[in-house]
Amino acid sequence: MKGKKIVSTLLVLLLLASLPVSALAAEWDISKGDITVNAGSGGQTVTQGSQVNVSDNAPVIKGSSKENTVTINAEKDQTASVTLSGTSIDVSGKGKAAVSTTGEGNVSIELDSENMLKSGWEHAGLEKNNGGSLTIADEDKNGKLTAWGGQQGAGIGGGSGKDGSNIFITGGGVNAIGGLGGNGSNITISGGKVGATNGLNGAGIGGGQHGSGSNIIISGGEVNAIGGDWSAGIGGGNRGDGSDITISGGEVSASGGKNGAGIGGGVDGKGEGITVSGNAQLKVRGGSVHGDYGTGAGIGGGGSYGTAGAEVEPDICALKPGGKIEYYEPGSGMTGTPSKTITNPTGDYVWDSGTVTTPATCTGKGV
Repeated sequence: MKGKKIVSTLLVLLLLASLPVSALAAEWDISKGDITVNAGSGGQTVTQGSQVNVSDNAPVIKGSSKENTVTINAEKDQTASVTLSGTSIDVSGKGKAAVSTTGEGNVSIELDSENMLKSGWEHAGLEKNNGGSLTIADEDKNGKLTAWGGQQGAGIGGGSGKDGSNIFITGGGVNAIGGLGGNGSNITISGGKVGATNGLNGAGIGGGQHGSGSNIIISGGEVNAIGGDWSAGIGGGNRGDGSDITISGGEVSASGGKNGAGIGGGVDGKGEGITVSGNAQLKVRGGSVHGDYGTGAGIGGGGSYGTAGAEVEPDICALKPGGKIEYYEPGSGMTGTPSKTITNPTGDYVWDSGTVTTPATCTGKGV
């Protein structure tokens, strides 16, 4: 019997040894010190205080701090994976980023519960510095994130003078509240409740001061994007352009800040390559007159000196019968009856057996 017990114990130990070290994600308390996550060819590790390079492929970061920060590094061809679970980091008075990503690889952040990140001067709330993608997800549909950038930093994206590119928001309630700085490009939102309100000179979703917003894709969820001063709700920041913006689903509300477009450019900025398709429920409102500059377009350019921003017709070829675009006057509440509504254009065409002399487009009848 004694020999059998020893054999059984050895078998259990062997089984345990064969399990991944990080099979059960460890919890890391930000109040205990700075946290560094590193994803390399040999796996992912976490360092905090005296715990150095602890193997953990799915760390869960919790707690609150007004001193400590999180750095997530992903080496080339690697993906760093982290969960924020009830995390609150406010280093707005410290001149640093609450959470920053580095390296040439990809970073994936899962949201659980309510999370708040607030960074200092010239830093984004969630600052993307890695060369690959940044994905913010909420697979369990129970997470929220509010990211406050300091002045000269985006809510989610680039810090002062830096770009924020390849950002994918696939779920969760995300509030991106920024200052000024950084471009915003390759941003995808496919679900969740997203409220993006910018503080000064930056788009709600897109570019910061003098920054453009491009390759922004929203395919679902509830999105409320409000531009900061002289900036678009979705698109360019102050004097930035907004281009290649696609909204293919969800309930989206985009309001320009002073002189900024609802979707498109900030003050003096252009808006182009804007597509609305699927069952998207879109509300847009340009920013009101401020100083000597005109109003922003609902969709199109920002206001310029003495001139309103030019409205641009979005591509609505793939807008389904359930989809629509509602335009509201600058300075008005986005409730009640809109000033203009665009719906599915395809039901306006009736064809007989004649000869087509002018092909139809989705915005113009054929002959």
